[in-house]
Amino acid sequence: MAVIFSPLYPAPLEALDYPFTHARILHSGVWLAGGTVTASTTDADYFASGPTNILTYERWKPASVPATWEYDDGDDTTADCFCIGAHTAGTTGATATFEIWTGAAWVEIGETAPADNMPIMLLLGEPVTFSKWRIAIDVICEIGVAKAGLAMQMTRPIYGGVEPTHLNRMTEFRQNTSETGEFLGSTKQRVGLMTSHTWQHIDADWVRETWRPFQVATEGVPFFIAWRPETFAEVVLMNPTQFNPPSNMGIRNLMTVGFSGRGHGYD
Repeated sequence: MAVIFSPLYPAPLEALDYPFTHARILHSGVWLAGGTVTASTTDADYFASGPTNILTYERWKPASVPATWEYDDGDDTTADCFCIGAHTAGTTGATATFEIWTGAAWVEIGETAPADNMPIMLLLGEPVTFSKWRIAIDVICEIGVAKAGLAMQMTRPIYGGVEPTHLNRMTEFRQNTSETGEFLGSTKQRVGLMTSHTWQHIDADWVRETWRPFQVATEGVPFFIAWRPETFAEVVLMNPTQFNPPSNMGIRNLMTVGFSGRGHGYD
């Protein structure tokens, strides 16, 4: 399961801006940045700082377990969304535990033992305040991206017309054939996930105040998205290739917005 909900901070409906049938997006305009990283141990061929950037090939991998990867913001901050991407926890059978520092102790806010390497998004029913957060793992695995912050909440849910990203697997092969036409196998060159999302009936003021900063923040910077977390536990680390020009619907003060892009492939 790629979307997990914190048992410690559940989701009271009256405390939410929008229910979890609405998409949650964690992007560089809202996630924590500029803090310091400490890892309990790091393999010599990997980087403790790897998960703080967007280069999925720069990863953290501990040299021994149990191990922790810790992010210190330097001051009290708030978040309601914690994400891991480009990881191999599913392949190695690792359990990832999310914890926050309350000022006196580490408190567990969620745990998952993923069945595959789909990105993980931990959602809280309300923001929590902390100065540090960390990921603890019990089996050696790699983590390429780790982010936390206040997720952007779409003001409308979507369902019809959505292309579930993890089902749209785009794999490119190089076919090997002999001179006499014999099939000699093939080589997998690259794997990606393709998708597009469109939202209608979005308030124009919200588009100007929230959507445009999202567009600017994600120019060349991937983001995490769970398009309907309450219903489908599907999370994508998305690299947008095109934003649909926001357009007036001609219905009151409402607009249509959307994007298409390529998700980080995983096995």
